[in-house]
This record gives sequence, C-alpha cells and structure tokens, in this order.
Amino acid sequence: MKMLLNYFSINIDFDKYHINSEPYSIERLSELRELYNSTHSFFRNNDSIYISNKDGDDRISIGTSTERSTYKDSEITASLIKHLFFRTFKDRFSNYTPVDFYPFRFFSGQEKDDIIYKILPDHLKNHIAYKKLIELQLRYTQIDGKQQFGFLINIKRNWVFDKSCALLNAEGYNLIGIEVLHAETFPGMTNILAPNEEFIGIIQEVIGNKAKIDTNEGIKEFPLGELFIKKTKFNIGNYLAFATSQQLSDEILGIIENKRSDIYNAKKLYSEIINIAKHLFSENSQPILFQNKEGFCFTVESTPLTVTNTIELKIPTFIFDYAGTKTNNSNPDIGLTNYGPYDSINFDTKTPNVLCICNRSNRGYFSKFLSGLKDGLPQSKYFQKGLLKKYDLLDIVFDIKEIQSYDIEEYLKVIKNYDEFKPHLALIEIPTEFRKLDDMSNPYYRIKAKLLSLEIPVQYVTSDKIKSHNEYILNSIALQIYAKMGGTPWVLPSHRSVDKEIIIGIGHSWLRKNQFKGSEASRVVGITTFLSSDGQYLLGDKVKDVAFENYFDELLKSLKQSIQRLSSEQGWAEGDTIRLIFHIFKPIKNTEFDVISQLIKEITEYKIKFAFVTISKSHPNMLFDIRQTGVAKYGSNILKGEFIPNRASNVFLDSETCIVQMFGANELKTAKQGMSTPIQIKIRTPQGKYDNNELNELLYYDLSYITQQIFSFTYLSWRSFLPGEQPATMLYSNLISKLLSKMRNVTGWDADNLNYGLKRKKWFL
Repeated sequence: MKMLLNYFSINIDFDKYHINSEPYSIERLSELRELYNSTHSFFRNNDSIYISNKDGDDRISIGTSTERSTYKDSEITASLIKHLFFRTFKDRFSNYTPVDFYPFRFFSGQEKDDIIYKILPDHLKNHIAYKKLIELQLRYTQIDGKQQFGFLINIKRNWVFDKSCALLNAEGYNLIGIEVLHAETFPGMTNILAPNEEFIGIIQEVIGNKAKIDTNEGIKEFPLGELFIKKTKFNIGNYLAFATSQQLSDEILGIIENKRSDIYNAKKLYSEIINIAKHLFSENSQPILFQNKEGFCFTVESTPLTVTNTIELKIPTFIFDYAGTKTNNSNPDIGLTNYGPYDSINFDTKTPNVLCICNRSNRGYFSKFLSGLKDGLPQSKYFQKGLLKKYDLLDIVFDIKEIQSYDIEEYLKVIKNYDEFKPHLALIEIPTEFRKLDDMSNPYYRIKAKLLSLEIPVQYVTSDKIKSHNEYILNSIALQIYAKMGGTPWVLPSHRSVDKEIIIGIGHSWLRKNQFKGSEASRVVGITTFLSSDGQYLLGDKVKDVAFENYFDELLKSLKQSIQRLSSEQGWAEGDTIRLIFHIFKPIKNTEFDVISQLIKEITEYKIKFAFVTISKSHPNMLFDIRQTGVAKYGSNILKGEFIPNRASNVFLDSETCIVQMFGANELKTAKQGMSTPIQIKIRTPQGKYDNNELNELLYYDLSYITQQIFSFTYLSWRSFLPGEQPATMLYSNLISKLLSKMRNVTGWDADNLNYGLKRKKWFL
C-alpha cells in the first residue's frame, strides 16, 4: 500500500564537499559572528568552528578549507543545510520574522490563516490572532536503504498576542496576578528572529513602568515593556472580555473550539503541507537552489516522499488457557465469551466481596445496574453471560451502602468501616460533575487515595452511566474489574528463542513546584511495570520520590530487586539466556540507559541480552493515504478518517527507527478527532559514559521483532476490548504517573502503599 510521508527529500549531487573551519573557542565564535553575521554562518561541531559564506566578499578568507563527507559527516552537513535554508528564506521572504531557528518556525502572514481575524474589532486585528504556525525539521534517513536528508513539514495553530504589559497597563487592564513571559531580543537578531520568550512568574505589583514578579528566584523587577501575558486560552479570554465584552470573548473562543476538527482534518492538513512546500522549495515551477559561495548546494523536492509498509504487522492470537489450545485469532471478546479467562483455573478470588456505594436517590437504578453487571443482559450480543459466568466466578457478593449526598465525608464514613474486613474491590457511584473540580478538592482522588491506602482497588461509575448503561458499558467495566482484582483475561503467543523474556516499562514523573523559568524540578519519581513476553502483568513498582541526583541509584536498586524477585518466582537457572526489553517513555538524557547498562553488568549469573527502546508520540512524522476516502460511523453518514492510513501501516526510517500508525480510519471515534499521528519506536544505542564495545555484544537490535511485539501489546489495555494507541507498558506507566501526580496533594496519601498488596494488580486502570 502506497502512502505519503510529510517528508520532502533534499537532492545533493555530491558525496564530498569543502568547507572552511577553525579551532573552536567561545571567544572566537562570538567574534566571528559579531564581524560577519550578516553574510556568513558559523556553527560548532566538536572542537571546530565551521564557516559558510552565503553572501560575503570572496576576498575575505576565514579559516582553512577541509573536505567532509555528505553522509558520513551527517551532523556537519545537517548544520550547513539548516543555515543555508534559513538565510535563503530570509532573502526570499524578507517581511517574515521566523519564531525559531530550529526547529524552523514561522507564522503564516495570510489573513485567511487567522481564524478569528474577521470577528475581532479593528483595533485588535493583527495584535491578537490564532494563526497557522509552520514548522520544519531536518532529518537524515535511510528509508529502503537509501541515505538522504529531508525536511518534515508540520502545521500547528498558536496564539499571537503582541501587546506588551506596558500597553495593557496604559489601557487600564489589571495586571496583578497575571502569568507573564519575559521577551528578550538577542543582539543583532532584530527582524531576523523573533524575541526569545521565557515564562518567569506572576505579577505581584506594578510601580510606574516596572513590575515586581514573583519568580523562582524571589521577587524581581522587570520593565513592563519587556513583559507579555502568557498566551493561554484563559489569559487571552480574560483580556478579550476586558477589551471587548464577555459575550464576544466567549464567541471568539467558541469559534476556535468549533473549528478544531476542521483545522486538524487530515485531508486539509495534507493540502496545506503540499501548498507550503511549493512556496518554500520552488518558484515558477522550478526548484530553488540553496547554495553558498564554497560550492555547497542543494534543492528540495516539492512533493512528499512516497513510502510503503516495511513489514506486515499482524493481529496477535489471543490465548485463553495454559495449554494454548483455546485461542481466537481476531477478537479477544469472542474468545473470552467462549472459553473464559486465561487464568480461570488458578484465579483465587472466585467469590469476590464488592463494596458498593451509591446515592440513596439512585438506589433503584444502581440495583438494576449491579444485576446487569453480575448476570448479564439476556438480549445482548456481547454481554449475555455477565461478569459472573463470562469470567468463571462462583458468586459475587455485593455489599451495598447508601449515602445521603455526594459529600466527601459521606463516602469516607462508609469506607472507614472496612479497615479490618477489606473487600476485594470497591464499586462507587460518583456524579459527572466531579470531573470539573480541581485536583486538590476533588473527592474522586481523595476517595481513591483512601481506598488504595487500604489496598482496595476501586471502580468508579458515573451516575449517568448507571442510569443509561448498556452492554458496551457493562462489558468494559467487567473487564476492568477482573483485571483490577488481579486477573489475566487473555495472553499472547510467546516466541521462545531465549529462555526467558521480560518487557520492562520505565516512566517517570517530575515533582515541580510550578512551570516558571528556574523551577526546581529537583525531585523525581520513577515508575516501572514488568510484563512477560506473552503480555502477563507480572508486577509494578514505584521508585520512591527522590532528589534527582539520587534517581540513578534508586532506579537501579528498584530494578535489581524486581528482577531478583521474578528470577526466584520463575525459577531462572544460572547460565539461562534472559532477554530484557526496556520500553522507555520520555527518557531523561542518558540516565535510564546508564542505569540499565550498570544493571546488566551487575547481573552476572545469567546471560543477558537487552534492548533499550523509546516509544513516543512527540515527533514530527505524519503518514497520509490519499486513497482513503473515510469511513462512516455506525448509524451516521458523517465520514471520519479521510486520508488517514490503516492501522498497522508502518515505515522504517532507518535501522533503529520505525513509525507505526496505531489508529486508522476505523479506530477513530469521531470525525472531530481529526489527524491521527503514528507512534515512533526507536532502538537506542549506547551513549554517554559507556563505551560502545562494552555493551554491543549484549544489545538486541531486531527492530522488526520489537515493532511487532509493541503492536501486539496494544491489545492488552484491559480498559477495553478494542486495541489501543499505546502498548500496555506505555499505557500503564502513563496511567500510574498521571494518578500519582493527581493524588500527590491529597492529605495523608503515601504512594509507597502501592509497592505492597497492589503490586501485582492493575489498580490504575
């Protein structure tokens, strides 16, 4: 299947080129930029300063000529390309001021690309805008074995607000308590690059033309002319209400919200990207030649790169018994209905006691809901058996307690009676309004924290779902309940090329006071989840909150303890070959790699093979299938997913990097979801203080195997029978991280409780 990548190939007709260079020193680099910045580019690579003469006098010679290889010296070539592109852009579009040098970003200057322009009063037009932001990133790829550079083009929408706090103050706008950015123009960069903006804090006081700001370094004074309000929907909405009216402010924000699905529509996005590429890379249908005076030159294709699937990703087989004889090849729900759960024989909570809390006024609805959950809906397609028979339970004992109101104390009064006689699960009715409350005062998190501290997993159900439940709602809730009680509904096939294989997800959460510049992100909590190669959740561990400088040691200790526990439980024998595949999300520089490298060296009794894989949604790659005309949602004629490739579409960008489309047209819930981007899988190689040769023999590099395994793990969310966008390791880590950050401020909450009775249960679903 042919697809298009938002990647525009760069044509370079030579394998080697000459470039001038000098030995590096910070003083010399500053001196050269001060003298020749208007005509030359200067950049550092290792111990050298490299020089590119774009428009300077040929008679001025700086540095000595040296030969470099286009692809072997890819970092130097990439820097040259970036500088030549930037200078050529400024020559061709002199009225545009880029926001950033790299990634290269600039706002569209066209009126039609500001979606609030027409509704704004004249005195605010071009001062406040919600504009198209165009972004280019350079990549060196080896797609289908071909070495090349290319530009990835992306389009976002961002607020523009160019009124300084000095102007706002003169207008009489109240600045006290406002979050502000400090804008600083770098020397020689006026009209070349937009001012650099940093979020510094909150205005405490205005004195004349200055403001006192509460920053992370104490109270500091700044000129009002250098300060701008932080460009958030809330801040800009407040100013618009002041400058116009509350009604117009709401209308403007409503327009943006209503146009979101249109803005991020894949077909429209593709068309805009193609249009931008033509403007940037060609003129009068001829390619632009980007060149300097030393002879380095390139052109860029105006059409995106055509790609095809690198490998065929397959839906895994779902297994429902230890012998591996009860299987389903396409739908885990059907398999579960036919065979029961995988661990039915050994599941030890066959008659679960469930504490049920509901509001007295909803007791009738709640009883009917519980009856449907336990025994099923006879006329339904997917939930005839109910939780009881579908999951091979002997009985379910519901202990129903009523509360008079949704007050937090009412819930806690019931829960405190269960300190000694703990139920296996709590099923609690909450109003939908809880979602709108802030984290600090939200009963949702306080109740959850209390129950988890008692090692009782909790399943919330909103009043709306209780009153209008159907087979789909009950089916998903039953699946979550079984997993939260420690059950394994199904597993995946395990390929035994080694004695044991463990997949370990490592995530983290920073403990930040605020988002201001200089914020002391000094403490960090690590989160690890362990799964077997067939997808069984083995255990989860929370590294205790530690100062960042101690994170390495704590993470190492946590991993060692967990692996020792697993090796003992699973009967690993000395000399066994063990493959450890680490899934890392948002790695902290080289910290996790350094920890894992140290771990591997300290485990001497087994033959360890390991892979260090990062999984991310934060990358600039997008795939398009222009033959995808969209699919209609059941019972609707509105199309969704136009131009979005099918689930499992994939491209290997090089031997270590792959992108996989996890949500195709069929997986999108509504047309409002707009563009679905792929996840990026990258096998990381040793960096930092470890010598490559020291670890190379231990590294596992099979990108095809790892990609298929990650794809298979998206069928293990236990939140739903449908495949997810993230593999279980990433999903679990993110869910745990999110819940821990939400509950951190709950009085009396101690996250270390999770490392005991709930270690093996999916309490976070």
